[in-house]
Amino acid sequence: MVVNIYDTANELERQMRQTQEFIGLKEAFDDLKADKEATDLFVKFQAKQAAAQQKQMQGQEISEDEIKEIQALAKDVTSKDVIQALMAKEQQVDQMIQQLNQIITGPLQELYKQFGPQEG
Repeated sequence: MVVNIYDTANELERQMRQTQEFIGLKEAFDDLKADKEATDLFVKFQAKQAAAQQKQMQGQEISEDEIKEIQALAKDVTSKDVIQALMAKEQQVDQMIQQLNQIITGPLQELYKQFGPQEG
């Protein structure tokens, strides 16, 4: 039997959009967009964080000033209820994705388990 796994993946994508977790995240983004100050802060924080990660990936060191700026932004970000709500919804979606990943990779885990520690 030939299975088109990509059809299944596309169906999973459509179903994911209908989950409570995704709908909650989408609503949290809508709430964030309604608060311009929080949105600007969130975008700035994400940009600084991404730039720092990029530097690390390229083997560059992040300066003390950059670290302090990111820490200050992180403090400001976590002080905004709308951003905290968004982050909580992101965690819920992430947990769902992790659970799906465990299910999807189950056959691989079974294959590799045979090379794990043997009892006896």
